[in-house]
Amino acid sequence: MKHVLAALAAVPLLYACSSFGPAQARDETPNYLAKMRADHLDQYVDAGDFRLHYLKIGQGDPVILLPGGGAWIYDMRELAERLARSHTVYVIDPPGDGYTTAISPHPDYRRLYTLGAVNTALLGFMDRLGLTKAAFAGNSWGGGYALYFAETHPDRVTKYISLDGTGLDLDDTGGSLAWKIAKIPVLDEVFFELGAGRSDVKNYLKDTLIHAPITDDMVSEYYIPYRLQANLISQWTFERSLDWRVTERLLPELKAPALIIWGRQDRTLPAQLYVRRWKALKPDARVLEIDQAGHLVHVDQPDQVARAMLDFLGP
Repeated sequence: MKHVLAALAAVPLLYACSSFGPAQARDETPNYLAKMRADHLDQYVDAGDFRLHYLKIGQGDPVILLPGGGAWIYDMRELAERLARSHTVYVIDPPGDGYTTAISPHPDYRRLYTLGAVNTALLGFMDRLGLTKAAFAGNSWGGGYALYFAETHPDRVTKYISLDGTGLDLDDTGGSLAWKIAKIPVLDEVFFELGAGRSDVKNYLKDTLIHAPITDDMVSEYYIPYRLQANLISQWTFERSLDWRVTERLLPELKAPALIIWGRQDRTLPAQLYVRRWKALKPDARVLEIDQAGHLVHVDQPDQVARAMLDFLGP
């Protein structure tokens, strides 16, 4: 608490300094996005209030992957490539991330960056692409979005996979001062504007990865879209609006078979808390803990995660 009070006392100074924060990466293009475009894999569709940016690869039964908050399609690239050997894989930039944008030229982000708005967009995505049913998998907030969709649209989801996903009524801040500040109006905006440099993104990756090497190229791939203004706004707006008590309360509505994959060294959503809660609330779910993996379990151990998912999804 004393840290939060100290941060509040610094608000005037932070406002004075905010104009000197990291420059917005408007004109930079991540290498992976350039590759997607060169390979004609870069696609968009209007769904709900958003123009969703997505990748489609492979052939077979459909699987929809949702990266976590602050990440984008790049984050799921290795997993998508492995799954695409036997499935049609769609990786979507969730609202507030990557290159998904609001359709309105003057969006009200407090209305758009909500669990309900994301849910409507995912339903619109499936309808626009003619997907009657699909398996859903997501990491972190993406796992929470996928869970809520599976609970509220059980007839559209064949299987549900959580990759260290939110969705349970537990603290999802990982004890981080940044995410606690994100819940405080005024301070949130200034804090995130000043704390979104390349070094901050690199530190985030150090906190969420255990095994995968962190390179300067990787940092740039995450940093460039993260610094887009609408995406920064999404971080504090979603942190205040998302209420995972709702998804936990709706767990009896989850009819699809569930696979829960967790990085054993996850410091953001600790395995000992979340795995225990999942086993108690959903005893019929298949649960797998993976060693040498943090919060981004699919990045740390893409081969193990892909094998587990393919076994669960079936041919």
